[in-house]
Amino acid sequence: MTHKIHSHSFDETIEKNWPEGVKKTKQRIDIYKVLYLADEPLSAAEIYSALNEKASKEMYAFSTVYRNLLAFEKAGMIEKSVLTTEDNAVYELKKQTHRHYAVCLGCHEKFTISTCPLHEISKDLETTLPGFEVTGHHLEIYGYCSKCKKTLAH
Repeated sequence: MTHKIHSHSFDETIEKNWPEGVKKTKQRIDIYKVLYLADEPLSAAEIYSALNEKASKEMYAFSTVYRNLLAFEKAGMIEKSVLTTEDNAVYELKKQTHRHYAVCLGCHEKFTISTCPLHEISKDLETTLPGFEVTGHHLEIYGYCSKCKKTLAH
């Protein structure tokens, strides 16, 4: 998480994207901020670590993080996925456009795929699945990143 965030831009984002009926607490705003700054989906443990890493003592209990993620999911604020290479679910904020990932089988790093290949085959889907209404999809591609390929070659 290497992005710099300006408080006014984050406050504007919160105001614009926070759903009505979801109580805004300091804990929820902090969790939202971690997800907002993330370049990839994060597990509850990674969010918990990010929240507590700069504190001299634990500020948040893991159960608090998990409960708030469930509330965010119920409110439609986040996407929850279980990547095949992960033992736990990962979370990311819902954005205007969805994202797909290539996942390294060596280091488990997630790389964002810049396009959605399923848009290209949507006409084929209509032909092969007549009457089927697609309401969502999830795509993962597996392989080895350049660093892990070099390690495997030696």
